[in-house]
Amino acid sequence: MAAAVCAPCLLGRALAAAPSQPSDPGFRLVDVTAQAGILFHHNNGAYGGKLLPETLGSGCAFLDYDADGWQDILLVNGSDWPGHKSGRSILKLYRNNRNGTFSDVTRSAGLDVEMYGMGVAVGDYNNDGFPDIFVTCVGQNRLFRNTGAGTFVDVTKSSGLGGRLAFSSSALWFDFDRDGLLDLFVCNYVKWSA
Repeated sequence: MAAAVCAPCLLGRALAAAPSQPSDPGFRLVDVTAQAGILFHHNNGAYGGKLLPETLGSGCAFLDYDADGWQDILLVNGSDWPGHKSGRSILKLYRNNRNGTFSDVTRSAGLDVEMYGMGVAVGDYNNDGFPDIFVTCVGQNRLFRNTGAGTFVDVTKSSGLGGRLAFSSSALWFDFDRDGLLDLFVCNYVKWSA
């Protein structure tokens, strides 16, 4: 009669015998965040209530918002929960300085807006050649139209997207009906009430 084989025991022995150090991949990644001028702290609003949105992190987009041929960075932020306010947190837009550094242009770009952001979708919905920004949120999602002059305007209400409170996690711009204009698909996580 053959002896029974203990699969977890064999796996444990194989892992113990494996080399402890991985082979050299041929490159190194170096954290240059602070050196590049990216000073961002994500606020998930945690206060001890252990709410689901606190666990999800936030979105990020690389976009050439000023059409200078260099990728800029948009970092989405959360906020404090109602009744637990400790400060103000906003998303951040960093303009590429074309030398390995970035400048925070959030305020001058008109994006100094507090919201509990989750994700971001970038697309030129009005076909003017400049990328627009849709931020998914817990609460009111926001649509920011790029003016082409280095600034954004909140067009959430005028676009018909206002008054739709949700827990939206992500979104996608695409031309659903092939009319040459981008349509918006929004993913809602759950029905949310705070």
